[in-house]
Amino acid sequence: MGSCGKNISSTLFLFIGILIITPGFAIRTNEENPELSQHLEECHKKVTKRCAIEISNSIYTNKTPSEYCCQKHITTGKACHDDFIKLFISKVPKEKVTFVAAKGDQIWNHCASIIALAPVA
Repeated sequence: MGSCGKNISSTLFLFIGILIITPGFAIRTNEENPELSQHLEECHKKVTKRCAIEISNSIYTNKTPSEYCCQKHITTGKACHDDFIKLFISKVPKEKVTFVAAKGDQIWNHCASIIALAPVA
């Protein structure tokens, strides 16, 4: 990954870290879309901080989320996933939008396939 990718990754990591650590951050960052903000706050309650960071980092690395974090992520539902990707897309340069959207789909599909293969407890 080039320096531009690292800068974007670092910026989004910091952004997502603040989103996860600071309650109500989504509301402050998306005041123009209060419904999205409220939905993201509800989604955030279903995922651990570690998993949220792991999943968001996987957008800019070749790593994939762990089975545990995939389970948490899939539990939030596709609408939560899509809204988090929309949030990411709103924070990246236009030339990275297609990459982020594709990587978001790849992560969802990866996690869905892991959960589909997981034994039922």
